[in-house]
Amino acid sequence: MRKSQMHITLFKSGKTPIPPLGYGGTERHIYWVAQKLVELGHKVTLVANPWSHIPGVDLRPVPAESDAQTWLRQIPADTDIVHFHERPAAEINKPYLVTTHGNGQPGEQFPLNTVFVSRRHAANHGSVHFVHPGLIPEDYTFSPEREPFAIFLAKSRWAVKNFKGAVRVARLAGLELRVVGSRNLPLNLQRWLPAIRGVRYYGTADEATKRDLLSKARCLIFPVRWEEPFGLSVTEALVSGCYVLATPYGSLPEIITPEVGVLSAKASELAKNAREPGGFDPHACRQRVLAGGFTLLDCVNRYLQCYERILTHGLLGEPGEAAPITHPGFVAKHLLPWED
Repeated sequence: MRKSQMHITLFKSGKTPIPPLGYGGTERHIYWVAQKLVELGHKVTLVANPWSHIPGVDLRPVPAESDAQTWLRQIPADTDIVHFHERPAAEINKPYLVTTHGNGQPGEQFPLNTVFVSRRHAANHGSVHFVHPGLIPEDYTFSPEREPFAIFLAKSRWAVKNFKGAVRVARLAGLELRVVGSRNLPLNLQRWLPAIRGVRYYGTADEATKRDLLSKARCLIFPVRWEEPFGLSVTEALVSGCYVLATPYGSLPEIITPEVGVLSAKASELAKNAREPGGFDPHACRQRVLAGGFTLLDCVNRYLQCYERILTHGLLGEPGEAAPITHPGFVAKHLLPWED
């Protein structure tokens, strides 16, 4: 039976507060979800780091160094469902949902009632259950006017993000590449340096800087070499009116259509579309997010459907799925093909 109002406990242990002070994709996602649940009339409790704060949400703070049972004891007795954003450390006697945000290891088991962050992410882990993360379109600046530079938005030191490949694409296209996600220099000097061989570094830029760049860039270059679980950077770029050039791995074919970008593992092919952007309309890019199911409201509505199914049937899936999900064996950080 559908409940008009639920008491939902969001659970994330660890040292990072919600919202995070710097980078923290999972924590930022929880912050947005909690706000939307409150806006929709639900009672929300957050079990998290003591430095966390979400308006309208009851915080149950736990010191990061506490043991698992201390964390779990903070779950209110009257909660309807617990939404974990990590693997529960022990069995609990409450209905629950688990969101797995990253790639697992071969042979790893995931609890019952686990959702992943894309269709491909779920399939890679032997499941069919997923909820795409969503963003708040109004938080991003949209402009139909674009400038002749590309942007790279990822942790540049991770080999799977293929920063070198993004530089190669930009240089072949003759575009300056602006990099958000590189290491900061002392005193943030990287923000004052000119472009070095066509690459300008912004370090771990704040949200305002990132969103300003996305509102102006011609394209996002996202040539990952792994099974990308979701890629929030991609939807952030699209909602800002910025088309995307990416590899066809992981969730990216679920997000990027021919109207809003190109999927290829060849630097030359991506560079051609960076150099000649005529076929991509910024309005179509934004519409891909608004109508494609990638907003925060879309995400939270799907979570609510999951909660209701678990509360009604006890399981997210069918009775035959009442066993832990076992990772079928791909190696997450094995580098997938890339032609430089």
